[in-house]
Amino acid sequence: MEAIIRVQSPEGVKRITATKRETVATFLKKVAKEFGFRNNGFSVYTNRNRTGEITASQNKSLNLLKIKHGDMLFLYPSSPAGCSSETMDTSVSQGLRPVGAPQVVEDEIDQYLIKQDGKIYRNRDQQLTQQ
Repeated sequence: MEAIIRVQSPEGVKRITATKRETVATFLKKVAKEFGFRNNGFSVYTNRNRTGEITASQNKSLNLLKIKHGDMLFLYPSSPAGCSSETMDTSVSQGLRPVGAPQVVEDEIDQYLIKQDGKIYRNRDQQLTQQ
């Protein structure tokens, strides 16, 4: 029977499918692949306050750690996001763009409008002013 485990990170929440008998090491490899990390570039915890760290173990199953369908785990990068290209599959040249965000080229009109101040300039209408 498959279980869906939710993993929350600074970039958002992703759902990882796993089986009860799956080892923790296998599950963490799935998490790394889903979030775009290389091995050991992150830590996963059972609690939001970074307690209950889940460490990679070949002989422990998710069932043994009492991780079941629908549970929420919390992922935190080992280094600040975007600072190290060694731990993440993204390059630093991408700037602050999230890992899964596509590169968007804006239309010419959007590039023009972003430079404007947003005001509509017009002359005073004599019918609307009181004297």
